[in-house]
Amino acid sequence: MAHETRLIDGLRAGSRAEFSTLVERHAREVYAFLARLSGVEVAEKLTHETFATAWNGASTFQTDRPLRVWLLGLAAKAAAAREGFDGRWEAAARVELDSAGAAHPEIPADHAEAGRLAALAVADLPFPQRAALVLRAFGGFGIPEISATLNASGDAVAALLGASYLSFVNRLEVRAVR
Repeated sequence: MAHETRLIDGLRAGSRAEFSTLVERHAREVYAFLARLSGVEVAEKLTHETFATAWNGASTFQTDRPLRVWLLGLAAKAAAAREGFDGRWEAAARVELDSAGAAHPEIPADHAEAGRLAALAVADLPFPQRAALVLRAFGGFGIPEISATLNASGDAVAALLGASYLSFVNRLEVRAVR
């Protein structure tokens, strides 16, 4: 955490060397997160936007949370803006799902096909559910970290995760049947 504080202090002072270090350390994870969240076709552009925002907004970094959480939060905001999501996580969490018929699909024997179907099912999720699920499943974040990253309440994150799991299973089932 001390090296993160030094890095942020350097960014706040306008150090291009510290900015380069930030990009070198975190660009791969930010890109992977954005590729899963919004697709590979826009991930590079959103990654650049994320780091430009980090450069311009280093003063907004709160030293009581990890740098990774701040950067992925900036990335989530860039993706949300691109997709027209207004950032109202609590309202998105209240969306009711029709969970009837949420039976588990038969997973194809071909692992590549199963992976392709899963990626398509994730891509079909509404943005708020997809953001929470990607942070949980691929980022390894718990509810408190997701809450801090998305600037949403823990209850909203828990509801979004629950909804995302149900939606994912339903979408996977539909895609497996096709």
